[in-house]
Amino acid sequence: MSEASTAPAAVTSSGGARRVLTSASRFAEAQAGPLGAALMGFLAFLAVYGPAALNPTRLGWLIRDDFSQHLLGWLFFRNSPLELPLGFISGYVHPLGTTLGYTDSIPWVGLLLRPFSGLLPVDFQYIGPWLCLCLVLQGAVGAWVARRLGARLSLQWLIGALLVLSPALFARMSMSHEALSAHWLIVLLVGLHFIPQRDARDAKRALGGGLALCVLAAGIHPVLTAMVLALAVSLCVRTALEGHWGWRGPVLAAVADVAAVGLLLTAFGYFGMTGPLAAYGFGEFSADLATFLNPFGYRDIRWSRLLPALHRGRGQYEGFAYLGVGGLFALCGALVLVGLRARDVGRLWRRWLPVGLVAAGLAFFALSWRITWMGEQVADLSAFYRPGLRWVEAFRASGRFVWPLYYLVLLGSALALLRLPRPALASGLLALTLTLQVLDVDLGDGRQAHTGERWNSRPSDALREAAKGRKHLVLYPPQSHDGSGRGCRAGPMDFEPWAYRAYLLGLTFNGGYVARLDDARAQAYCLGLDDEIRAGRLDPETVYLSIPQRLHEFRRIPGTRCTEQEGLWMCVFDAAPPAG
Repeated sequence: MSEASTAPAAVTSSGGARRVLTSASRFAEAQAGPLGAALMGFLAFLAVYGPAALNPTRLGWLIRDDFSQHLLGWLFFRNSPLELPLGFISGYVHPLGTTLGYTDSIPWVGLLLRPFSGLLPVDFQYIGPWLCLCLVLQGAVGAWVARRLGARLSLQWLIGALLVLSPALFARMSMSHEALSAHWLIVLLVGLHFIPQRDARDAKRALGGGLALCVLAAGIHPVLTAMVLALAVSLCVRTALEGHWGWRGPVLAAVADVAAVGLLLTAFGYFGMTGPLAAYGFGEFSADLATFLNPFGYRDIRWSRLLPALHRGRGQYEGFAYLGVGGLFALCGALVLVGLRARDVGRLWRRWLPVGLVAAGLAFFALSWRITWMGEQVADLSAFYRPGLRWVEAFRASGRFVWPLYYLVLLGSALALLRLPRPALASGLLALTLTLQVLDVDLGDGRQAHTGERWNSRPSDALREAAKGRKHLVLYPPQSHDGSGRGCRAGPMDFEPWAYRAYLLGLTFNGGYVARLDDARAQAYCLGLDDEIRAGRLDPETVYLSIPQRLHEFRRIPGTRCTEQEGLWMCVFDAAPPAG
């Protein structure tokens, strides 16, 4: 073959390579904004928790607050057989059992890792990596929404970083609520309302994204799921108003959202396992009318370096939604811009009206029946809520439902500044917004990175010897209850070390703290255990841990051996009394 005949092929090959390089360059340029903002989220995580929290084999820093509940749920799930409902845990709060959902252990993650449990270290946690992922996605999602609205790369970074420095997100993390830290789900759904839909293809993509977020949320936390579902249905309304896909498509999408959430919550065991879903606290764990201005959060933490803490109700840390000085500045700028360009805002009503109404409705519910301003009651809506009280009490911490309005304000204000007529002015104001937020938000001096040793200490030689050939570790009296006080609470409060040791030894454990517990079944078990021990009917497959005040009940039973263990008495029963 001549040189001339090979030239066209060489040119074609060269042109194809250039097209591939060009496509790769465009993709990298398009993703630079979300990736840069994701990096900011990662750096924020390191500043708050430190790199050690990413070590999945390090459990010590989780020895506090609700983290221990979530960790124990996952650990005992590893020892449980796979069965329905999804994420069922037979060995924790035994014999009642519970689920990954009711230990707030992020069911999707637990189920994803369960097939590989045999390959994972015995000490393994995903709480630290999950919290990091939430901050990373918070930044990435904010930047992605800005990119879809035509923002330049630097503006994408600024908006993504502002979302990362959300006091409401950091406050939730400080409460040891990693599942409820997935605020990026709300940010993304709010952002999807603002992104233009040019044709039916865009509409289908948006509604498909809404359905995917509903599916994700259902396996993360039910409270987040309720907010995500409301926003997803709102997105269906917004799409129908645009008219690119008619009404039938959005209506079917809304039905699919509701059906998917209902089926998944049922599959995860949220319905039917615990009796009534109602819980104590509706009206106490609410949001305050001044919540956007008040940096006073959980356990008297003040999240602002610049503004003073305002008074709030005792349980209203659940409705914490401080915008930060940067967020408040962006809100003021956005309101001025709206006033100057009211006609443009009116033309875009299909984008903001549905999400605005839903967010406002959820924020109204966040206030509960007891409306307060800086902790002082200003209105009583108990008569309004009374007919459906048993339904709304399922969401006892109603204050959390302020988050959709919070992110609508925070993200919407930042995006509004993009519409300033001069790009340099938009860049300057957003840079000033982020600077104010950085100066204001107090992330603390590593206060999140708690450490500890005793909680996850190994079983003693005596406990290992006693556990041989046995199946259960029973705390007597039990300490198994939920956040509303249902269950049994006569045993020692610091049961977590013993639960961890039971996990290591492959034993079931009858104690635990969960989100919901069937009080009738729990009381029947606790009273039945009392009757069994007082009647001298001990189980030879059980290691009993008794408080000193109940030791006499074991010592009077022939064939029982008891030894002291860290302030408790470990007793085992031999089927036949020892000779002599």
